[in-house]
Amino acid sequence: MKIEDQGFELSRAAGLQPVQRSGPVFSLYQSAGISPPRGPDQATVSAASQEIQRYAEALKALPDIRPERVAAAQARLNGQAPPVAMEDLAEAMFRLAELDQHG
Repeated sequence: MKIEDQGFELSRAAGLQPVQRSGPVFSLYQSAGISPPRGPDQATVSAASQEIQRYAEALKALPDIRPERVAAAQARLNGQAPPVAMEDLAEAMFRLAELDQHG
């Protein structure tokens, strides 16, 4: 069901219309003989979530292109960087294959 009028949501968000405490959840309170919690709803953000948010903001602040990495890649492509030893390349390939198998 689509509700076109969002006046209820806006008025509730502005605190103009109290939220009615009824429904299946509140029936459980009544059947247990206890009253539902009163007062405004509260939410807190954990320390881990705050840390993740700080990391996300730091990540957004990083530039999309890092000139030093581009220069190093261009030097390798132009043959100015020392070539990778075949033994090192083979070892890296075998290690990656092991990681793929053991996942």
